[in-house]
Amino acid sequence: MTRLLIALALVAGLGAAAFGAWRVLTPSDSSSPSANAVPLPPNASEAEPVVATEEGLRIEAPEPPQEWDVPDWAPQAAVPEDFDGSLAMAYQFAAPVFQRPREDPAVVGIVRRGTAIPVQGRAFGPGCERSWYEVDGGYVCSSEGFAVGPSPNERPQRQPDMTSAMPFGYAMVSERGAAKLYRPPLMQELEDVATGAHPAMEPEVLALRMVGDYFVARDTVEEAPGGEWQKTIRGHYVNREALEDLAMPTMVGAELGGERSLPMAFVFGEERPLYRVAGGSLTEAGVAEKYARFEVADEVTLDGRAFVVRADGLAVERDSVRVAHPVTPDERVESDTFIHVDLDEQVLVAYQNGEPVYATLVSSGKEGYDTPRGVFRIDKKFLSVTMSGEDPHDGPYEVEEVPWTMYYWESYALHGAYWHDDFGKVRSHGCTNLSPSDARWLFEWSTPELPAGWHGYNARHGTWVQFSRESEGDA
Repeated sequence: MTRLLIALALVAGLGAAAFGAWRVLTPSDSSSPSANAVPLPPNASEAEPVVATEEGLRIEAPEPPQEWDVPDWAPQAAVPEDFDGSLAMAYQFAAPVFQRPREDPAVVGIVRRGTAIPVQGRAFGPGCERSWYEVDGGYVCSSEGFAVGPSPNERPQRQPDMTSAMPFGYAMVSERGAAKLYRPPLMQELEDVATGAHPAMEPEVLALRMVGDYFVARDTVEEAPGGEWQKTIRGHYVNREALEDLAMPTMVGAELGGERSLPMAFVFGEERPLYRVAGGSLTEAGVAEKYARFEVADEVTLDGRAFVVRADGLAVERDSVRVAHPVTPDERVESDTFIHVDLDEQVLVAYQNGEPVYATLVSSGKEGYDTPRGVFRIDKKFLSVTMSGEDPHDGPYEVEEVPWTMYYWESYALHGAYWHDDFGKVRSHGCTNLSPSDARWLFEWSTPELPAGWHGYNARHGTWVQFSRESEGDA
């Protein structure tokens, strides 16, 4: 396998564990306060707002952040404004960065086409037809994916939107068997594609008939015979009529610390009835929105039903929430900064210096695709990666540019999921789905940080990750 193919394998072949079912996302409605609203309970938390409406009280779910700061390692920020040296411009889609300048070196990361990174100096060694150059974190070869010079020609490629939790726009292929083309078609080619010739006689413009579950990352839209054609980030074309654009999933986790702590309950699935517990009695009080969260002050059983209760006496049935509890790390976790995933509760908590700093819902592996339990370390990080595989029931699937991907063992990863908004339930092929907002937070918080301008990094000894299931006897 060539070094370029190894680099492409890093970005294309590691994601078979990740994909789950999906649904089209639409903005949800919210109730507004009314002049006739019932009064708020005492001690209502500002962090988990309770709104009084004509129908009763409502615990609201927070909205995901709409804008993010651009990190120092982002592709757009890789070259300092005052840098006047040579640059290495990636001209291949996934240009490899090597560990050392030698024969058959290990690939330690990739840089996306169109991104330039500063060159630190010339390097010497075998294995490169032209010249080796040292960059932050490794070495690049000017005959394998990079053009090097004071001002190398720019290579057109849509850069990720680093101000958003969704680095690209995404769409679901809603037409079974829709054609994926190498370029916009000519009229005769369009007719040949529509005819559906024998597989051995398919027109050259056809890359694939997408029979299965397919999702694309959107670039520009171009006019051609057949109407509008969506160019994908990976350079293919799909007719716009075969696509359904996806909105941002609405789940966002809770930053912890100060007055906000564990245990914390997250409403999942749908909005749930809200009750008031007082003096051993139970009365209906309103609703808790899907993804609303609150600190748990007590757990009680009334009339044979279990409830989690806030400090102000508002309560939700235990079966309607997932609860994140504090844990003591496994003895194999060699740091007090780590990630814990509770597979029973479908919750994730990040710990820093032994203290919980973030909690959220996840979606881990569904039946037959169990997420592995145990202790691992993040060993590869990708700003985005395309994942594909085969489901015995649903057939093939391909999910382009899965954001904020953190591999920890073989093809298993923590990553953002833009194709569903149903966190708190199992649904993947083994990976751990997070909302894009939560995945970005975790990606930026966890170690190691990507070198400036890199799209993927073979990180090795990154943040510790522990997966446990109390129902299976895990501590």
